[in-house]
Amino acid sequence: MKFSTPAVVVLSTTALAASANVFAQDEKEAHHSVDHIIVTAKPLARTVEELAQPVTVLYGHELTNKQSTSIGETVSQEPGVSSSYFGPIASRPVIRGQFGERVRVLTNGLDSLDASAFSEDHQVTVESLLAKRIEIVRGPAALLYGSGAAGGLVNVVDTRFVQEPLEKPFNAGVALGADTASGIRDGAVRAQFGTGSLAFNADYFYRSTDDIEIPGFAESKVLREREEAEGGEEEAGEEEAFGVAENTDSETSGGALGVSFLSDSGFVGVSFSGFDSEYGIPGHHHEEEGELPLPGEPVEEEEMVRIDLEQTRVDLAGEYDLEGSFLRGIRFRAAVNDYTHTELEGEETGTIYDVQGMDSRIELRHARLGAMEGALGLQYRDEQFDAIGDEAFLPKADTTSLSLFVFEEIELSDSWVLQGSARYEDQSISGSALSEDYDEGAFSASIGAVWRATEDFRFSANLALTERHPTITELYADGAHVAADRYERGSVTLGNGILGKEMSTNLDLTLHGDTGRWEWTITGFINSVDDYILLRPTELELDGFQVFDFDQADVEFIGIEAEAVVEVLDTDDSHMHIRLFTDFVNAEEDATGDNLPRIPPQRFGVGLHGGWKSLDATIDAIFADDQDDIVEYELPTEGYTLLNASLSYTFADSGLLLLLRGSNLLDEDIRQHTSPLKDLVPLPGRSLHLGLRYEF
Repeated sequence: MKFSTPAVVVLSTTALAASANVFAQDEKEAHHSVDHIIVTAKPLARTVEELAQPVTVLYGHELTNKQSTSIGETVSQEPGVSSSYFGPIASRPVIRGQFGERVRVLTNGLDSLDASAFSEDHQVTVESLLAKRIEIVRGPAALLYGSGAAGGLVNVVDTRFVQEPLEKPFNAGVALGADTASGIRDGAVRAQFGTGSLAFNADYFYRSTDDIEIPGFAESKVLREREEAEGGEEEAGEEEAFGVAENTDSETSGGALGVSFLSDSGFVGVSFSGFDSEYGIPGHHHEEEGELPLPGEPVEEEEMVRIDLEQTRVDLAGEYDLEGSFLRGIRFRAAVNDYTHTELEGEETGTIYDVQGMDSRIELRHARLGAMEGALGLQYRDEQFDAIGDEAFLPKADTTSLSLFVFEEIELSDSWVLQGSARYEDQSISGSALSEDYDEGAFSASIGAVWRATEDFRFSANLALTERHPTITELYADGAHVAADRYERGSVTLGNGILGKEMSTNLDLTLHGDTGRWEWTITGFINSVDDYILLRPTELELDGFQVFDFDQADVEFIGIEAEAVVEVLDTDDSHMHIRLFTDFVNAEEDATGDNLPRIPPQRFGVGLHGGWKSLDATIDAIFADDQDDIVEYELPTEGYTLLNASLSYTFADSGLLLLLRGSNLLDEDIRQHTSPLKDLVPLPGRSLHLGLRYEF
């Protein structure tokens, strides 16, 4: 028997998500192996065990236990992965200490086409509730998905397209849930129907939340101690938030309608989807300008900032097997997007962000040439970005890129496989408001090997050389970035011209063992980056914010990721296993030895998972160290212990599942160092989740 390789901790999630994944058609028990799950983020769609680069796949029971209100929190407890937590709604993945525009979030292999990479308070418009599985590539993925994936990627695969004939003319699922810490009320429904060569998919979800309950003060202990030491006094009428994180409520809905045309050789489909969200931004507010009130006069409350987000999207997808020719298969994806989000300052409209985007790619798989098999592809992206308002710190710009990439695999023997890839990407940034346009090419390449030493052990190594283009933020930013509490200036704004491309050299070494009752994986990595683009604090202050300038330096990331699963019991009607994991990353500038900001602390985890007939139970704990390896403008983050437990029951032959789960059972004050909001808002406190699922 084999086991999956997920992290052992289940983060606080919605009861709906935890109750079940109504969209996972091929769901398996959590204690089954993911080694044979196909990774679609690679052109040849290899399994996890066949890839030289570290990849994690969440699916089935494991995915439903970890689904959250944001994609960042859903994957944040996987080895090597954290999140940029900006409240329960806005959260992007952080992979090996890299975040923002170095980590790409995809849906079915295409970019999310939203504004989440520009600022941490912007929500990712990829809904984990609709996910069939989630693929996480740790380390550079720019070779296949562009320089925006220089730190890694997260690919969310859903059921938007029916790709194979349906087993029955109609199937559907419904799920409901509730949560005590966030007052979550949510539901989802999915239906697939059709016969023969025509099939439809329709899905819809809705979620509303209240302000999240927290264990104590919204401000961290270290921040409150610093303010007290500095002798700061609270303004008249001001009270520190306690027990509740203000302005964290939300209302989100969305859905999709798709149709697929099926044949024996493949499919082609089109999908129309929408995403709407309205949510508060904790720790982000504006004060009315004016004189201080006289004694006895009422104090004017600060205006809370909220975001009203809308996205409409059209996706086209197809995949065909071609026989009898040099080209053996073709896979294509395309998406066009209309995205707008408006920041509301009280009753008034603040900044409006608008993204008109397109992402498309085509992959051609060729016939085997001796021992070599591979694919080549073409990708085109166009993103028209505009921001209007007082907080529009980025200019209007059009970013386009055209890329050619190739992936080849050589099977040297039954035990040795070589994998190589290369990509050339031409990117341009232009706009009438820009003083200097950008137009450069970037080249990336990798070579990897998988060696199955014995039936029980395999070793893999992957060396990647990656060039990353600078972004419009790094080049042209000029203004107060309120969400990040700083004033940002890009290199062109400063008069320093175009920044050089980042050049990273990343080496991954992985050892995997499967010795019967034990299965374990250890990955060590080193990522040396020349001309790494980072923000430097200055002594200047503009518009009430400290000024930060974009600069470059040589840096190095070194880390380890390890996990093990041991089988305790395995019979016809019962099973039990223990999971362990740890991860660690250290990031410093080469010249000075200074730390890089927002690097996650080392974590250790242990979990017990068991089942008897229709009953399934888990208990998991994660221990995070203090993080005091910080830059000068950061505060240290205290460690924590996160304890979760769940109990589910499946009614035989009825398609009904009930789940009860407790999250953060110790009611700890948990703050993620990778979050820019960590000292203002913690994760939710102790919470109970109740959910159900019914499939028919």
